[in-house]
Amino acid sequence: MPIQKRPRLLAVLALAAGLLLAPASLSAPPNAPNVNGKVSGFDKISLDVYQEAAKVESRRWTWREPSPLVGAQFRSLALDPPRDVCVVALSSGGGSAMDPVAMKIVGGRIQPSTIVVSPGTKLVFKNHDPFPHKLFTASANGGWKAEVTLSNTTRQWTAPSGENTFEFRDELSPSVRGYVVVHPQAVVLTYPAKDGAFHFNLQPGEYVIQAWAGKKTTKAAQVAVKGARVVDIKDALNLAEGADAK
Repeated sequence: MPIQKRPRLLAVLALAAGLLLAPASLSAPPNAPNVNGKVSGFDKISLDVYQEAAKVESRRWTWREPSPLVGAQFRSLALDPPRDVCVVALSSGGGSAMDPVAMKIVGGRIQPSTIVVSPGTKLVFKNHDPFPHKLFTASANGGWKAEVTLSNTTRQWTAPSGENTFEFRDELSPSVRGYVVVHPQAVVLTYPAKDGAFHFNLQPGEYVIQAWAGKKTTKAAQVAVKGARVVDIKDALNLAEGADAK
């Protein structure tokens, strides 16, 4: 290669290296979260199914004793945010029916145990356990009578109109408990991480952000999404200070 062309080649290589090492912020992904927040107080709340099992009249005896080698924080029966807490963005314009949602029945639990959907949304319950379940809605107007769901089979339920909370239980496994909150203004839902942090990617507009855990709900946070600006919700959505949903 002629010597006079070598500087031009080095310049081209340097430019290419500079492009490869350019900061990622110069080309942010289009679906990056633009609303960030946190849920708190979940570590102070126990699931209804645990509270019920602790009652003497439930007769759920066990010979197991707490191990002194296991720390108290690991023996807690408090909420597990990724499974038990659902955070929803509500819009005054109302939300159309969401895409069908898969609900897992596994290990004697419904996962997620709480979900918030708009009317018309279809929920598909699939039994991943090697034994049958017999789910039914304990709430009025739930429209689901007890029916056997065999292993590796599904059963569907469609959210009715209006605003209501429906409790799902199992005649064969009392530990199976789930709550479906139907809200006409539900647009997008997400689940927080173990530490309670959550993120949304929302279209520009005005939203109300709220969290549910079973029948427990938090106070609402007002959010305005404008352009590419990222919104950080200042105060945590505290489940311990919330109220019971209807």
